[in-house]
Amino acid sequence: MRPEPGGQRRTWTASVFAALVFAHPARADIDDRALLQFARPAAPVPRSGPVDPIEWERRLRAPDRYGPPWLRPSDAALLAAARAERWPEALRLIKTGQASPNVRDEAWGNALALAARAGQEELVRELIKRGADLDRVGEDGFTALGGAAFAGRRSVVRLLLLAGADVERLGASGQTALHLASLAGQLDVVDEMLRLKVPLELLNRQRETALDVAAAAGQQDVMSRLIAAGADLALAGQR
Repeated sequence: MRPEPGGQRRTWTASVFAALVFAHPARADIDDRALLQFARPAAPVPRSGPVDPIEWERRLRAPDRYGPPWLRPSDAALLAAARAERWPEALRLIKTGQASPNVRDEAWGNALALAARAGQEELVRELIKRGADLDRVGEDGFTALGGAAFAGRRSVVRLLLLAGADVERLGASGQTALHLASLAGQLDVVDEMLRLKVPLELLNRQRETALDVAAAAGQQDVMSRLIAAGADLALAGQR
């Protein structure tokens, strides 16, 4: 190819340089958008109720979208089922040994924490039987025991306590399960925990007792229960 005259080359180079300089912000924006096609789809937002059958079938066809890429399809399907509140499917995957009881995704979601907070006693029992980590924190920052206590799931709380869940374990909010039950005014759960001798003097991250938390939340019935059970008033309010 015959080289173009020097003047034309300089003009062409200057034009290209100017175009690149002035177009840089727009190009960066385009490049950022283009990169999104390589990003993994975000984990599905938890819904308030079970997903409809069509959506569920779609999830089953692509379970890898609902967990990290290193998960086995059956493990990803377990997490998808738990998130979608499709409890029979989740139970089947655990009972048949197809999915691991300790699988979690990048958002720290795990089947035990999700099932416990939803009050799914049979699934919780099966997960415990197969070696699920009782004290692992879920994506909401609660342990299985903490989530069940906060949600008022009395039978699940009893099951977890009898299985050996750590009553002193603090969730992301810095509260024990007894603190969470007291905060939420879950009287039945508080009664169950007192029956199973959960220590009243447990402190949260702020060095508060369950009585402190109940008082701050205006949970008078819970306060009465705790005091009747022997909560030390001298500890209340101390930091």
